[in-house]
Amino acid sequence: MSKARYLGRCVDKYDRDSVDLEYEYRDRTYWVHIHNTKGNEPLVWQHRNAQSIIDKEIALEEKFIENNNCKETVEESLDKFFEYLETGEWKE
Repeated sequence: MSKARYLGRCVDKYDRDSVDLEYEYRDRTYWVHIHNTKGNEPLVWQHRNAQSIIDKEIALEEKFIENNNCKETVEESLDKFFEYLETGEWKE
């Protein structure tokens, strides 16, 4: 499992106690939030949740690419489709 890399922070100019931290994980960025005067969701939870979402997104993208890896050209696909319309039979 790869680790997150700290990129920077952003302080709310209207509420100096509110800070957002930016991280990069698996080439994607996410933010965690700290509010110094209010209770926070623990940073560990925020990191885990954000990284879990990124992991799921990447897994879905990989699955989509794997399932849609076409071996034929557009012309071949169109020829097959028009042949199906004429004959009513789908040929692999």
